[in-house]
Amino acid sequence: MLLAYGVYALWRIPAEVLPRFDFPQVSVVVHAPGYATLEMESLVARPLEGQLMGLQDLQTLHATIAQGTVQFTARFTQGSNPQLDLQAAYSAIDRARSSLPPSVAPYAEIMGNAVNEVADYGVTLPADVPAWQAEDAIRTRVLPTLRALPGVQRVELFGAGPPTLWIQPDPAALIQHHVGVDALARAIGGAAVRSPAGRLVAGHQDVLVEVRHLPLDARDVLAIPVPAPGGPVPVSALARVVNTPPDVHYGLQVDGQPGLALIVFKQPDASTIPVDAAVARTLASLQDQLPRGVQWVPVYRQSHLVSVIGVDLTRNLLIGGALAILVLVWLLGRHHGVGVLALSIPTVVLLTIGGLYALGQSLNLLTLGALTLAVGLLVDDGIIVLEAIQHRWERGSAGWDGVQAGVTDIALADTTGTLTTVAAYLPLLAVTGLAGLFMRPFALTMSLALLVSLVVSLTLVPLVLGRRGDYTAGHRFASGQRFLDWLARGNEKLLDLTLRRPGTSLLATAIVFIIAVAVLAIIPVNFLPLPNEGVLLDSFTLAPGTSLDEAIIASKRMSAALQADPAVAHVFARIGSADDTAYTEQSFAGEIQIVLKANVNANSLDQLSAHLRDVARQPGVVQSIDTPTIERVGESLSGLPQPFEITIFGNHIDTLRHVSESVATRLRKVPALADVFNDDAYPVTQLQISPRTQVLRSLQLTPADLGNQLNLLLSGRVLASMPDGASHLDLYLRQADAPYLDLSQLGREPISTPQGPVPLSHVATLQLQAQPNQIEHFDGERALTIMATPLGPLGSTIAHARAALRGLHLPPGYRITFGGMYPELIHTAEAMGAAVLVALFLTLGILALQFGGLRLPLILLLQAPLAFTGGALALAISGVGLNATGLIGLLTLVGVSLNHGIVLLAYVRAHEKQGMAPHDAVRRAVRERLRPIVLTTLTAALGMLPTALGFGAGAAPEQGLAIVVLGGVLWSALLSTNLLPALYLRWGRAS
Repeated sequence: MLLAYGVYALWRIPAEVLPRFDFPQVSVVVHAPGYATLEMESLVARPLEGQLMGLQDLQTLHATIAQGTVQFTARFTQGSNPQLDLQAAYSAIDRARSSLPPSVAPYAEIMGNAVNEVADYGVTLPADVPAWQAEDAIRTRVLPTLRALPGVQRVELFGAGPPTLWIQPDPAALIQHHVGVDALARAIGGAAVRSPAGRLVAGHQDVLVEVRHLPLDARDVLAIPVPAPGGPVPVSALARVVNTPPDVHYGLQVDGQPGLALIVFKQPDASTIPVDAAVARTLASLQDQLPRGVQWVPVYRQSHLVSVIGVDLTRNLLIGGALAILVLVWLLGRHHGVGVLALSIPTVVLLTIGGLYALGQSLNLLTLGALTLAVGLLVDDGIIVLEAIQHRWERGSAGWDGVQAGVTDIALADTTGTLTTVAAYLPLLAVTGLAGLFMRPFALTMSLALLVSLVVSLTLVPLVLGRRGDYTAGHRFASGQRFLDWLARGNEKLLDLTLRRPGTSLLATAIVFIIAVAVLAIIPVNFLPLPNEGVLLDSFTLAPGTSLDEAIIASKRMSAALQADPAVAHVFARIGSADDTAYTEQSFAGEIQIVLKANVNANSLDQLSAHLRDVARQPGVVQSIDTPTIERVGESLSGLPQPFEITIFGNHIDTLRHVSESVATRLRKVPALADVFNDDAYPVTQLQISPRTQVLRSLQLTPADLGNQLNLLLSGRVLASMPDGASHLDLYLRQADAPYLDLSQLGREPISTPQGPVPLSHVATLQLQAQPNQIEHFDGERALTIMATPLGPLGSTIAHARAALRGLHLPPGYRITFGGMYPELIHTAEAMGAAVLVALFLTLGILALQFGGLRLPLILLLQAPLAFTGGALALAISGVGLNATGLIGLLTLVGVSLNHGIVLLAYVRAHEKQGMAPHDAVRRAVRERLRPIVLTTLTAALGMLPTALGFGAGAAPEQGLAIVVLGGVLWSALLSTNLLPALYLRWGRAS
């Protein structure tokens, strides 16, 4: 039954890149186009902040405020329910709505949704198909089907805008006919009506009454009469009407040409591959619903990465398992005991997957990595039991008697060894913060696998062996026996040396440990290396305040250079952010997704990224290239903090900017820092229009009247949105050339008054002013952030930065803090340190119960830090940098290093109880345990070898983990058969 459930779970369990982020953090995004940074702060950020700050369990609130956008990151107390936190955030938004501008519609989501972006498609357009027409066809004919697919959470489509009749007033015509733009807007808006007017009873039926007049084409709009002093004039005498949306304030290009973007997000619990496949099938089946020549261009499909990781790690798992079985056959011979061990591996894996499915987990980078690692360790318990039973059979206990005696001999030690290993993982289940997102799934999988392995070894292995009768060796390979004999002789010599000089041996291993730790401090460190996803993501930024047109030109140049590269298949560029998305980039920033050709070398992403960054390099453009998944993990973690950040707190923007410039100047002199980035509060230009109130009164106008007319002329307004079949049609009014007016032209804009039109310069002053590009709030306090790239270890870099800032004079009320990854790393280090201490305490307690005191447990625990030596040296020799999975591997060694030692000392104690001298008991126990230790070490090493060698592109994320554990397992085996016996004889026995 359990195996059947495991098979069912394997079929049903979701497959992901990363585990679900259930971190209690909510992101709130607000778009309010047209508002400057300081207006966004006062009109949007402050009201929302006031409500969000009052939420229960809120820990921190960070706001990034820029022109037209605000993004809040609300982090709640660890342990709170993210869904309830999201509901609370929306309640706060509702309470703040009355204080917000009418057009503002905040959007909130739980942190982590960015990693649910499973598919990005570009849409290419033929020359004769307007972008709005293609977008409307997709919106009405494709999106409803996509949104109905199982597992799809959200679908975003943008690039052009909705179908629109754009009314473009002619200022000269308005002056000629003495018509104000507000009168034009009222006339057009009043002509569009769709209003219920009651109900009539007609015989046996109720008949609804509706007043309906919908000008759905340009001719209808042009014929609308507009009141004028000389009598009504048609719209055609005052304006042009164009059947096209106004230009959006963002850019979107597919292979350097304007196009559309379709982005699909899946539900957090949905499996990536079936959702992505369903989306692809749906788009293909609805191709004929699009205008002729419109084509989908697959840009990013997360299923590719999931498949690469899943296929490669599964293959490595199978190869590792096969290698482990082959070495068992080579060393033990062909007999049914090896078959039992071979059977135990898939049994344990299936039962572990069943447990993961029952606990709501998925197969992802962390859980698959744990299973791949566990394959090398799963046969450990089985070998221990098999060897114990064989030992009893060889001493004359036949059949079930030998099985029972062997299991009795080893059960306690085997259970203790497994529980001590599991004890190293249990504290990781309680690790909070960002580290917990990665630690918990791995620790849970390893704990399940090891516990299931223990149960299988104590039940299935004895049961099968007992039913087959007495042990028969079968065919043995002479080369395998010679190998074991050679290892026994070599270990005997090394054991003699350590027994004669236990103190010197301990000192030597301690020195090697110190060297390994020093080496670990200087090896490259990265977050999470990922295999080739088929796509790279180039994030770019121009100087704050750069116009959208200039940013689009720069993006086109970058795209053209990238397209010319032989490694690139397609280029998909997005500049700025659409108002109805969760993106918040300004119009001078964006990202280019670089779709790679299928034959690009998957093992040289670093070199390829550097090459493409050089290819796309443009003057004045700051770039960074990464994989989409790493970028979206960063977005999911609320903008994964930069490695190095300094935050300056204070009240006045000008003073903050002055202080930030002083800080940046000092930081640029620190050799350990590069790319010091100080663009917060960077001055950008704003045109301030100040009404002449006395003049306005004399013309019988109010400042609000002036603002309304300017809003219509320069910003534009939707006057009516009318149903049009399955779609809708907007009537939109704005002057055509509004964004490109200079100050003199703007000053001549006609303002309608009861006394006739007057130029804008007559009723207002126009003045260019500087405003900050962006400011930040931390728990409501104003701040600016300076970022930089550390070139060395973060701790020493922080020390150098502190030294550089020593003596900097700060105005009263201003302060500086170090942020970014630094506090996160401090928190992670504290959490991991606490987890290690708890693990050691649990392990000490388990060992004390078995050995009846603390002397032996303390000697055994000495192996835990020494096991780091093998892992660190293996990592350094391999050239693979330390990353998140490698760090987990180092923690894994705490438990893995103890198992052999526990069983060995159990044998020693048993021989001593039989009256054997301590030295003789130690030597006999080492001889008896050497073969099973060799077997378990080799099977563990071979099980992890394919992944440690980086076999397959999908092995890259787990390579560091496998290397660390492989090196630690080999080193621990050497310690347990040599140093541990010497320490036992020297200090472990009661006096």
